[in-house]
Order: sequence, then C-alpha cells, then structure tokens
Amino acid sequence: MKLRIPKRQPGTPGAEAALVHVCEVLDRCIPIFRTVFLITGVLAAALKVGRTADFLFATGLLFQFAMWFNDWWIRTRAR
Repeated sequence: MKLRIPKRQPGTPGAEAALVHVCEVLDRCIPIFRTVFLITGVLAAALKVGRTADFLFATGLLFQFAMWFNDWWIRTRAR
C-alpha cells in the first residue's frame, strides 16, 4: 500500500523519525503478511486445525480488504 507521507524534515525528532520508519516498513510488509496468513489458513484448514485455521484465513482476508480499501481511497481522492 502506498501512502502519501510527506518527506521527513531535517529537524525531525528521533522518536518521530523512528515511528515514521516503522510505519513505512509495516506498510511495505502488508502484502507479504496477507499471503502468509492466507496460505497458512488454507493449510491449517486442510490439516483440520479448527479455529486457528479460521483466524489465519480471516486475517489474510482482512489484510486483502485493507489493501483494496487503501487503493480505492487513494484513487477516489485523486479525482
């Protein structure tokens, strides 16, 4: 997901800079998390793990929805 975060200014405090960096890293990892959760959810369902499989798969779907919503939101605001 691509967010339009303004560039960090040279005088930005260290804690704020660290938080921006962590958020950017998490933002880039969401597609990876989505894929991992969906695959492990399907594998857990095949192994009949139960609620854990449902949780993993639903979390993957939630990440997919978050990616779709972010894309939709950016395209809507660009119009």
